[in-house]
Amino acid sequence: MSDSEYRGGTTAGGRWGCGLAILICLPVGIYLTLVAALGDCTYGVQCHRGMLLDVILPTAALAALIGFGARWLINGMNRERGDDP
Repeated sequence: MSDSEYRGGTTAGGRWGCGLAILICLPVGIYLTLVAALGDCTYGVQCHRGMLLDVILPTAALAALIGFGARWLINGMNRERGDDP
């Protein structure tokens, strides 16, 4: 393969998927962090489960869903148009 044929390491769907996941999940993660930090707990009752279950796992799951969904959708549309090799 010559240098003029190299098209990069990622697909258009991968780049759009990462961008959309960051754009949507960054505010969601900030909001979930704020919600997890607010509120009073009564004495002797464990009401905050921790950052992992309250913030990180839901945000990561949403980011994966959005990122892979957008990648699948955009790469599929590009294949139908004949843009991808």
